[in-house]
Amino acid sequence: MIFRALSIGNIAQEILEERETFYVHSIFNKGFNIVNHRQELIFIGTDDNGLFPFGIQVDVQTRNQLLSKIQQQQTIKVSANTIYIDAECQLVWKVKQLNLFKAQVGEQLAKLRTCVAKYDFAEYEQGDFNTGYLRRFIYVLAHGSSEEVEQYYRFIIGRGQGLTPTGDDILTGMLFVHFINPYIRNHNLIILKQLLRESITTLVSETFLKCAQKGLFSSKISVLQTEPTSDNIDRLIQVGSSSGKDTLYGVFVALTLRSGTYG
Repeated sequence: MIFRALSIGNIAQEILEERETFYVHSIFNKGFNIVNHRQELIFIGTDDNGLFPFGIQVDVQTRNQLLSKIQQQQTIKVSANTIYIDAECQLVWKVKQLNLFKAQVGEQLAKLRTCVAKYDFAEYEQGDFNTGYLRRFIYVLAHGSSEEVEQYYRFIIGRGQGLTPTGDDILTGMLFVHFINPYIRNHNLIILKQLLRESITTLVSETFLKCAQKGLFSSKISVLQTEPTSDNIDRLIQVGSSSGKDTLYGVFVALTLRSGTYG
Protein backbone atom coordinates (compact mmCIF):
# COMPACT_ATOMS: atom_id res chain seq x y z
CA MET A 1 0.00 0.00 0.00
CA ILE A 2 1.32 3.41 -0.99
CA PHE A 3 -0.20 6.45 0.72
CA ARG A 4 0.42 10.10 0.01
CA ALA A 5 0.65 12.82 2.63
CA LEU A 6 -1.50 15.93 2.23
CA SER A 7 1.15 18.44 3.32
CA ILE A 8 4.41 18.75 5.22
CA GLY A 9 5.87 21.39 7.53
CA ASN A 10 9.17 23.04 6.66
CA ILE A 11 11.03 21.64 9.68
CA ALA A 12 9.82 18.09 8.93
CA GLN A 13 10.98 18.41 5.34
CA GLU A 14 14.42 19.65 6.37
CA ILE A 15 14.83 16.67 8.72
CA LEU A 16 13.64 14.10 6.18
CA GLU A 17 15.97 15.47 3.51
CA GLU A 18 18.80 13.86 5.51
CA ARG A 19 17.25 10.42 4.80
CA GLU A 20 18.10 9.01 8.22
CA THR A 21 16.62 6.03 10.03
CA PHE A 22 13.87 6.80 12.55
CA TYR A 23 12.02 4.85 15.21
CA VAL A 24 8.47 5.20 16.50
CA HIS A 25 8.63 7.36 19.61
CA SER A 26 4.99 7.68 20.70
CA ILE A 27 1.55 6.71 19.41
CA PHE A 28 -1.75 8.58 19.82
CA ASN A 29 -5.29 8.38 18.46
CA LYS A 30 -4.58 11.28 16.10
CA GLY A 31 -1.20 10.08 14.83
CA PHE A 32 2.32 9.17 15.93
CA ASN A 33 5.80 10.62 16.41
CA ILE A 34 8.99 9.32 14.85
CA VAL A 35 12.49 10.30 16.03
CA ASN A 36 15.99 10.00 14.58
CA HIS A 37 19.29 9.47 16.41
CA ARG A 38 19.67 13.24 16.89
CA GLN A 39 16.34 13.26 18.73
CA GLU A 40 14.67 15.28 15.98
CA LEU A 41 10.96 14.56 16.14
CA ILE A 42 8.35 14.44 13.36
CA PHE A 43 4.61 14.07 13.89
CA ILE A 44 2.59 12.10 11.32
CA GLY A 45 -1.17 12.42 11.65
CA THR A 46 -4.33 14.41 11.10
CA ASP A 47 -4.81 18.12 11.78
CA ASP A 48 -7.16 17.75 14.78
CA ASN A 49 -4.76 19.72 16.99
CA GLY A 50 -3.55 21.93 14.13
CA LEU A 51 -0.66 21.68 11.71
CA PHE A 52 2.95 21.80 12.89
CA PRO A 53 6.24 22.92 11.34
CA PHE A 54 7.60 19.48 12.29
CA GLY A 55 4.48 17.65 11.09
CA ILE A 56 3.27 15.59 8.15
CA GLN A 57 -0.47 15.85 7.58
CA VAL A 58 -2.44 12.81 6.38
CA ASP A 59 -6.16 12.15 5.99
CA VAL A 60 -8.15 10.10 8.50
CA GLN A 61 -8.16 6.90 6.42
CA THR A 62 -4.39 7.05 5.87
CA ARG A 63 -3.79 7.77 9.56
CA ASN A 64 -5.83 4.73 10.58
CA GLN A 65 -4.00 2.50 8.12
CA LEU A 66 -0.62 3.72 9.32
CA LEU A 67 -1.56 3.29 12.98
CA SER A 68 -2.53 -0.31 12.29
CA LYS A 69 0.97 -0.97 10.92
CA ILE A 70 3.17 0.54 13.62
CA GLN A 71 4.29 -0.29 17.13
CA GLN A 72 6.45 1.38 19.74
CA GLN A 73 10.20 1.52 18.90
CA GLN A 74 9.60 0.21 15.37
CA THR A 75 12.33 1.14 12.89
CA ILE A 76 11.28 3.48 10.08
CA LYS A 77 13.37 3.92 6.90
CA VAL A 78 13.31 7.09 4.77
CA SER A 79 14.21 7.65 1.11
CA ALA A 80 14.29 10.75 -1.09
CA ASN A 81 10.50 10.97 -1.16
CA THR A 82 9.07 8.04 0.83
CA ILE A 83 8.76 6.85 4.42
CA TYR A 84 8.79 3.04 4.64
CA ILE A 85 6.52 1.94 7.47
CA ASP A 86 7.15 -1.72 6.63
CA ALA A 87 7.73 -3.85 3.52
CA GLU A 88 4.14 -3.39 2.38
CA CYS A 89 3.29 0.13 3.58
CA GLN A 90 4.81 3.39 2.33
CA LEU A 91 4.02 7.06 2.80
CA VAL A 92 5.07 9.59 0.15
CA TRP A 93 6.28 12.65 2.07
CA LYS A 94 7.51 14.77 -0.83
CA VAL A 95 4.36 16.88 -1.08
CA LYS A 96 3.30 20.51 -0.74
CA GLN A 97 5.25 22.31 1.96
CA LEU A 98 3.28 24.54 4.32
CA ASN A 99 4.60 27.98 5.22
CA LEU A 100 1.97 29.19 7.65
CA PHE A 101 3.83 28.80 10.93
CA LYS A 102 6.01 31.93 11.08
CA ALA A 103 4.97 34.64 13.53
CA GLN A 104 5.74 38.18 12.39
CA VAL A 105 5.14 41.70 13.62
CA GLY A 106 1.56 42.54 12.64
CA GLU A 107 -1.23 45.06 12.95
CA GLN A 108 -3.82 42.97 14.80
CA LEU A 109 -2.24 43.24 18.26
CA ALA A 110 -4.95 45.43 19.82
CA LYS A 111 -7.68 43.13 18.55
CA LEU A 112 -5.86 40.06 19.86
CA ARG A 113 -5.41 41.71 23.27
CA THR A 114 -9.12 42.54 23.42
CA CYS A 115 -10.20 39.02 22.47
CA VAL A 116 -7.83 37.27 24.88
CA ALA A 117 -8.80 39.56 27.77
CA LYS A 118 -12.34 38.17 27.65
CA TYR A 119 -11.19 34.79 28.96
CA ASP A 120 -10.96 33.83 32.62
CA PHE A 121 -7.49 32.84 33.84
CA ALA A 122 -8.22 32.99 37.58
CA GLU A 123 -7.34 29.29 37.94
CA TYR A 124 -3.63 30.11 37.55
CA GLU A 125 -3.45 32.58 40.45
CA GLN A 126 -3.05 29.91 43.15
CA GLY A 127 -0.22 28.03 41.43
CA ASP A 128 3.39 28.42 40.34
CA PHE A 129 2.41 30.51 37.34
CA ASN A 130 0.44 33.30 38.97
CA THR A 131 0.49 36.72 37.33
CA GLY A 132 2.87 38.14 39.91
CA TYR A 133 5.54 35.57 39.07
CA LEU A 134 5.01 35.87 35.33
CA ARG A 135 5.15 39.67 35.44
CA ARG A 136 8.61 39.38 37.00
CA PHE A 137 9.58 36.79 34.39
CA ILE A 138 8.56 39.12 31.57
CA TYR A 139 10.62 41.91 33.10
CA VAL A 140 13.67 39.64 33.35
CA LEU A 141 13.27 38.51 29.73
CA ALA A 142 13.40 42.15 28.66
CA HIS A 143 15.89 43.60 31.15
CA GLY A 144 17.42 40.88 33.34
CA SER A 145 20.91 39.46 33.53
CA SER A 146 21.88 36.15 31.97
CA GLU A 147 21.88 34.51 35.41
CA GLU A 148 18.37 35.76 36.21
CA VAL A 149 17.02 34.67 32.84
CA GLU A 150 18.47 31.18 33.15
CA GLN A 151 17.03 30.83 36.66
CA TYR A 152 13.53 31.68 35.43
CA TYR A 153 13.83 29.43 32.38
CA ARG A 154 14.91 26.50 34.53
CA PHE A 155 11.95 27.04 36.82
CA ILE A 156 9.30 27.23 34.12
CA ILE A 157 10.56 24.72 31.51
CA GLY A 158 9.37 21.19 32.18
CA ARG A 159 7.19 22.22 35.14
CA GLY A 160 3.84 20.48 35.04
CA GLN A 161 2.44 17.19 33.78
CA GLY A 162 1.96 15.65 30.35
CA LEU A 163 3.75 15.57 27.01
CA THR A 164 3.79 19.38 27.01
CA PRO A 165 4.02 20.57 30.64
CA THR A 166 2.08 23.67 31.66
CA GLY A 167 5.16 25.85 32.00
CA ASP A 168 6.29 25.02 28.47
CA ASP A 169 2.91 25.85 26.98
CA ILE A 170 2.81 29.17 28.84
CA LEU A 171 6.32 29.99 27.59
CA THR A 172 5.23 29.12 24.04
CA GLY A 173 2.41 31.66 24.29
CA MET A 174 4.81 34.28 25.63
CA LEU A 175 7.23 33.63 22.77
CA PHE A 176 4.43 33.96 20.24
CA VAL A 177 3.67 37.47 21.50
CA HIS A 178 7.37 38.34 21.36
CA PHE A 179 7.53 37.55 17.66
CA ILE A 180 4.50 39.69 16.85
CA ASN A 181 5.43 42.47 19.32
CA PRO A 182 9.09 42.07 20.39
CA TYR A 183 10.15 42.48 24.02
CA ILE A 184 12.71 39.72 24.74
CA ARG A 185 16.41 40.60 24.44
CA ASN A 186 18.03 38.61 21.65
CA HIS A 187 20.68 37.33 24.07
CA ASN A 188 17.94 35.86 26.23
CA LEU A 189 16.57 33.91 23.25
CA ILE A 190 20.07 32.52 22.75
CA ILE A 191 20.10 31.36 26.38
CA LEU A 192 16.83 29.52 25.77
CA LYS A 193 18.29 27.84 22.70
CA GLN A 194 21.29 26.68 24.73
CA LEU A 195 19.15 25.33 27.57
CA LEU A 196 16.99 23.30 25.19
CA ARG A 197 20.09 21.28 24.27
CA GLU A 198 20.07 19.86 27.82
CA SER A 199 16.80 17.90 27.47
CA ILE A 200 15.19 19.52 30.52
CA THR A 201 11.64 18.72 29.40
CA THR A 202 9.86 16.07 27.35
CA LEU A 203 11.03 15.51 23.78
CA VAL A 204 7.64 16.54 22.38
CA SER A 205 7.60 19.76 24.37
CA GLU A 206 11.26 20.44 23.59
CA THR A 207 10.38 20.21 19.88
CA PHE A 208 7.61 22.79 20.25
CA LEU A 209 9.89 25.13 22.21
CA LYS A 210 12.75 24.82 19.72
CA CYS A 211 10.32 25.89 17.01
CA ALA A 212 8.90 28.68 19.18
CA GLN A 213 12.32 30.22 19.87
CA LYS A 214 12.70 30.46 16.08
CA GLY A 215 9.30 32.13 15.73
CA LEU A 216 7.54 29.00 14.40
CA PHE A 217 4.22 27.91 15.91
CA SER A 218 1.38 25.50 15.26
CA SER A 219 -1.31 26.70 12.88
CA LYS A 220 -3.81 27.11 15.74
CA ILE A 221 -1.45 29.61 17.36
CA SER A 222 -0.07 31.36 14.28
CA VAL A 223 -3.54 32.11 12.88
CA LEU A 224 -4.11 34.49 15.80
CA GLN A 225 -1.66 37.02 14.37
CA THR A 226 -3.90 37.63 11.34
CA GLU A 227 -7.32 36.40 12.52
CA PRO A 228 -7.56 36.99 16.29
CA THR A 229 -11.19 35.93 16.61
CA SER A 230 -13.06 34.24 19.44
CA ASP A 231 -13.67 31.21 17.20
CA ASN A 232 -9.94 30.74 16.56
CA ILE A 233 -9.14 31.20 20.23
CA ASP A 234 -11.77 28.61 21.15
CA ARG A 235 -10.18 26.17 18.70
CA LEU A 236 -6.82 26.71 20.38
CA ILE A 237 -8.29 26.13 23.84
CA GLN A 238 -9.59 22.74 22.70
CA VAL A 239 -6.06 21.44 22.03
CA GLY A 240 -5.09 18.76 24.54
CA SER A 241 -6.45 18.52 28.05
CA SER A 242 -5.03 21.93 29.01
CA SER A 243 -2.25 22.77 26.53
CA GLY A 244 -4.35 25.16 24.47
CA LYS A 245 -5.57 27.06 27.52
CA ASP A 246 -2.05 27.18 28.99
CA THR A 247 -0.70 28.60 25.72
CA LEU A 248 -3.44 31.21 25.62
CA TYR A 249 -2.59 32.19 29.19
CA GLY A 250 0.99 32.78 28.06
CA VAL A 251 -0.34 35.01 25.28
CA PHE A 252 -2.49 36.86 27.81
CA VAL A 253 0.30 37.59 30.29
CA ALA A 254 2.72 38.73 27.57
CA LEU A 255 0.09 41.08 26.14
CA THR A 256 -1.19 42.52 29.41
CA LEU A 257 1.54 42.30 32.08
CA ARG A 258 4.45 43.96 30.32
CA SER A 259 5.75 47.00 32.14
CA GLY A 260 9.02 48.70 33.00
CA THR A 261 9.08 47.53 36.61
CA TYR A 262 8.77 44.37 38.67
CA GLY A 263 5.52 45.61 40.17
